[in-house]
Amino acid sequence: MLSSFSDKAIMTKAMSMYGKRITEEQYLELLHKKSVAEIAAYLRDETGYAAALSGIQPTAIHRGQVELLLRKERFSRYLRLIHYDNNQKDSYYRYLVMEVEIEQILQMVQLLNSGRAGEYIVQYPGFLGHVTSFDLMALARVRSFDDLIAVLADTVYGRLLLNCRPRAGQPISYTRCEVILSSYFYKHVEDVIDQNFRGKIRLHLHEIFQTHLELLNIGTIYRIKKYFPQTPREKVAKCIYPMWKRIPEEELNRMLDAVTAEEFLDAVAASPYSRYVGSDDFTFIEYHTDCINYHMSRRFLRFATDAPTAFTAYMSLSRIELSNLTTIIEGVRYGVAPSEIKKMLIL
Repeated sequence: MLSSFSDKAIMTKAMSMYGKRITEEQYLELLHKKSVAEIAAYLRDETGYAAALSGIQPTAIHRGQVELLLRKERFSRYLRLIHYDNNQKDSYYRYLVMEVEIEQILQMVQLLNSGRAGEYIVQYPGFLGHVTSFDLMALARVRSFDDLIAVLADTVYGRLLLNCRPRAGQPISYTRCEVILSSYFYKHVEDVIDQNFRGKIRLHLHEIFQTHLELLNIGTIYRIKKYFPQTPREKVAKCIYPMWKRIPEEELNRMLDAVTAEEFLDAVAASPYSRYVGSDDFTFIEYHTDCINYHMSRRFLRFATDAPTAFTAYMSLSRIELSNLTTIIEGVRYGVAPSEIKKMLIL
């Protein structure tokens, strides 16, 4: 458990950082910028990203560099928060590092499957190098599944991915890698929560992570039902995380048994998520699930009385802010109308 001083410091800092978030008015300003350079200049001059972008020349910077700097800033905020943690080595707050590590591994799996592993170095997040459990520069040199296993050999990820070794000439199963690694992540986080917290703190943290996990599962099942309706039920079940807390087994079975996306949404409408998801078809399932996470995290941060809840809610909100900014950058870059970009933002 945290000391009362560090607990208060982390909670106060998280609240302060959230107070410097991008406002709806600033999002509207960004939507009407004409180029990535204009977006970068606005973020540097008018928002809480001033320090992160202080050294840039907007006219010379490209999309990838801006997005990397924004990701770096999110991680920098994380480090500033855990600076107050007295137990950093085995801390609950380390979950974010594990989350980022898994993202990097899965990114390499995607690049290996597309024959573009060499491109990892271009987007290499060097700012993470001092906190990860494996060498990111070594990851950048990976050119095969065996190389990947060798880099991860001394970590739990290496042992887990041995179950994903592809047959000769076959691609790596990205879905299998994602399910195995992410299932381990959520199980690990739940165990850490149970070992370190009691009462309302434990309940709140479980609710945040369990909601996030179940929404990921709902999104995965929906996409399969909509775009690959002939997928056998047992194959769909292998694509989701085997941890459900809110949804009873009977309701989960109805979801998996649904033949079409419409039937699946009807099943969701009978679940504890009925107030969030209707039977109408929606194009971007991630938008709706992110909206739920956004409003849930805002509620937890607003009423937080402890550091772990405030920290977890804030980091979730900062992830959504980063996603919003990336969406704007991509939309402006490709000339999408501001009104259309706005529809994709979580506000």
